[in-house]
Amino acid sequence: MLLLLCCTKLYAANEGAAAEKQLEGTLEEVVVTGREPREGVLERINARTLSRLAGASGHFENILKILPGVHSSNELSSQYSVRGGSYDENLVYVNGVEIYRPMLTRTGQQEGLSFINPNMTSTIDFSTGGFGAEFGDKMSSVLNVAYRRPTSFGGSAEANLLGASAACDFALPDKKLGGVVGMRYKRATYLLGALDVKGEYNPSFSDLQAALYFEPDKNLSVSLLGSYALNRYRFTPVNRETSFGTLDNPTTFTMYYEGGEDDLTQSVLGALTAKYRISDNVVLGFTGSTVGMLEQERYDILGEYWLKQTAADVEVSGNTSDVGVGASFDHARTGAATQAYAAEHVGSWYHSGGTLKWGLKALRYHVHDEVNRWQRVDSAGYMLPRSENALNTLNSAYSDVSVGAWQYSLFVQEAYSLSVGGGHLLSITPGLRLTAVELSGELLVSPRLQAVFYPYGRKDWQFFAAAGAYHQPAFFKEMKNPDMQLNTALTAQRSWHLTLGASATFLWYAIPFRLTSEAYYKRLLDLVPYRQENIALLYDWSRRADGFVWGVDARLSAELISGAESWLSLSLMQAQQDVHGDAYQAADGQTVRPAYFPMPNDQRFNLSVLLQDHLPALPQWRACLALSYGAGLPSLAPGERYDLIFRMPPYRRVDMGLSYVLFDGAHGAPVRKRLGGALQSCILTLEALNIFNARNVSSYLWVSTVQYAGQQAAVVAVPNFLTPFRVNLKMGITF
Repeated sequence: MLLLLCCTKLYAANEGAAAEKQLEGTLEEVVVTGREPREGVLERINARTLSRLAGASGHFENILKILPGVHSSNELSSQYSVRGGSYDENLVYVNGVEIYRPMLTRTGQQEGLSFINPNMTSTIDFSTGGFGAEFGDKMSSVLNVAYRRPTSFGGSAEANLLGASAACDFALPDKKLGGVVGMRYKRATYLLGALDVKGEYNPSFSDLQAALYFEPDKNLSVSLLGSYALNRYRFTPVNRETSFGTLDNPTTFTMYYEGGEDDLTQSVLGALTAKYRISDNVVLGFTGSTVGMLEQERYDILGEYWLKQTAADVEVSGNTSDVGVGASFDHARTGAATQAYAAEHVGSWYHSGGTLKWGLKALRYHVHDEVNRWQRVDSAGYMLPRSENALNTLNSAYSDVSVGAWQYSLFVQEAYSLSVGGGHLLSITPGLRLTAVELSGELLVSPRLQAVFYPYGRKDWQFFAAAGAYHQPAFFKEMKNPDMQLNTALTAQRSWHLTLGASATFLWYAIPFRLTSEAYYKRLLDLVPYRQENIALLYDWSRRADGFVWGVDARLSAELISGAESWLSLSLMQAQQDVHGDAYQAADGQTVRPAYFPMPNDQRFNLSVLLQDHLPALPQWRACLALSYGAGLPSLAPGERYDLIFRMPPYRRVDMGLSYVLFDGAHGAPVRKRLGGALQSCILTLEALNIFNARNVSSYLWVSTVQYAGQQAAVVAVPNFLTPFRVNLKMGITF
């Protein structure tokens, strides 16, 4: 709105000059760009940053992971946690259509491509909590992405050692029909080959997306969003050698494999949206969408392992001890087919006092799940679980179930502004959301309120607050416990959010800086406890829990070079839960009732830095550095107790990209001219991934040990390390 007012005043001031210039010749197309300020709890992210950010996965979500309040300890995955929440608590919309994530993916290696194509994005809005009633039923965050609506022909392409991508914009001369089409292909063999587990990695991840629009007249707009994705992960392991422990107690884990794994995720999405402007002030929108997802997991892997304790003076004494010897056979034939159909109406009324929005949505989903998974373990000379009369399996799970249900939602939201004494401006957005869940028979009522105060009406200074109720109806994953028992009557998880924050812009050495800080508190009720193993979440509905999260987020940002934002973000947080009915008998016979203890994503401290700059004397050389440091996450020991927790090592990672601009609008004109002017830009980038070769841990493999040297038999946590230092080379062009 501020940008529009500025442009209007500029036009009025120069109307005469513009008219005179029009007499002299044809007026060329004028493109006005600007960066909208933050509006309360909703942050707008600069889409241009995505193309410069170095990362191992290439996922769109890499930029979210370096924002305050967000953390991820797995660079191979697109999943992220927001303010202590689980991966399943994040809402994602693309062009107003809700996106669903796969259910069977266990590790970042298997995940493949995330849905959002960064080459097609136009606007990106993100909220870490306290979002409005127009956004639906999740408890942590909302990501709202819009794809481009091009008015001319153009595009981009990129190739690197991990894959390739391309996007093409098109539009008819009358601009009534156009769209953007993008494709991606990823083959991360080069990156996965650096992991501890050696073997034949054969991943193949690809997708094709299209966002089209048709505007037959000024009052009617029709858009289509389509996507097809095929993620295939095939792996034949050979061996693994992992060294860990301390200088005084070094340990080596060695394993030899036979067999292999073949996983598949195939998804299709189609959405048709029509918007009709019935008057200058009223717009009605209707959307119909369908999603289909097929997931399969197939593996038969035999492994034989040795766990060795090595004497500190092994080079002198040569002493090593086998403290764990055994074998395991893992078998799985699992599959899940998910279909979801939605019909939605959203309307807006722009009146003199503000904007009234409302919406209705009907959702029908169906999930068919088949599980046949078991493990046989021969550890320290014993079959586990041990039996004198039978040959048992460990971690066995069998099921063949289907669940289908309806879910209805309604929201009303009013946004209006009013002047306060002294020229101040106050923007208030109250809203109410109602959700009816068929399986549990619940009617969820979610009142929400956001308020933004602008001192003296200045948009560069603001104080904001948000409060509201957020419910998360149970989906199929939460309904299924580790024993494959299904509870379709499971009630929703609930939370209350309270957020207070401030944002200010100031000049420092003639550079505009923006400082934003937030303090928040979340009260959590009726949680479904879960275990987190790598990126898999294993829920247990047989218990419920209550909890709380409080913290402070801060972010200092600036554009050190035009169009390239840099920032420093800092987060402090505590997330704890109290599981109901978790009392146990101690060794002395006393009954112990654990109180509050850390939740799986209780990351107490998180620091992120994004730095974009160029060499003053050589502006064609540009650098982008991303740094992440996060305190260690809690990890659960095997068993049924949720309070047996130890901390993983901190997550430390630095990625850097060094780019050279062969030519663009400001540099390399002779080179561009020799190419006939067909290309707009060409940039070469050298990426150094995990520069300091930090050994980050994603999860643990638990191995049983024998009794030795006076030590009792136990289980040892063998760390699964993430990617080490790697170099990537990529080339990007625009046309």
